[in-house]
Amino acid sequence: MTKHPKKKEQILQTAGRLFMRFGFKRISVEEICAKASVSKMTFYKYFPNKSELIKVWWNEIIDEAFDRFNEVDSSDIPFSEKIKFFLKLKKEYAEKLSGEFINEYMGVDPEMKSLFNSVYERSAQWFLEFIADAQERGNVRRDMRPEFMMIVINKLLELPNEPGIKNLYPIYSDLVMEINNFLFYGILERE
Repeated sequence: MTKHPKKKEQILQTAGRLFMRFGFKRISVEEICAKASVSKMTFYKYFPNKSELIKVWWNEIIDEAFDRFNEVDSSDIPFSEKIKFFLKLKKEYAEKLSGEFINEYMGVDPEMKSLFNSVYERSAQWFLEFIADAQERGNVRRDMRPEFMMIVINKLLELPNEPGIKNLYPIYSDLVMEINNFLFYGILERE
């Protein structure tokens, strides 16, 4: 994770907690400053606006997640253990997100959509390389194209928008885990 001056780090940490709990739109610069115990002048010293703060914060979360994924991926643990770790990490991140955050994430705000799309593209590329490498090692079926898996994942990611799914999974992290468990384990009983 990037090392920041103390006040900048306070702003990022505070804003992150507020964004995950209440979403982006509802939280104002004034509220972030009050909760972080910094002045608006200090805020604007580090960030030209709230949108830029969101970009920095979101990219740092993603960088941290990729660092953790890559560390485990490069380790000598069995592939099945790597998958368990990835699922645990996804659950950890998903549990931090509120319904407001998810709605805004899934929403149509062009600036946020662009940010999330760039993160998605980066994640998709990493996943394709991860699966291709796992296929080479004999850990994943070789008769299935990684690109097909991405198409399936994309369709599964549309599930939160389906009518009735919020009633079935009122807690977003439960839906995330259901999708990922289905993707990695199918319908067969696991050991």
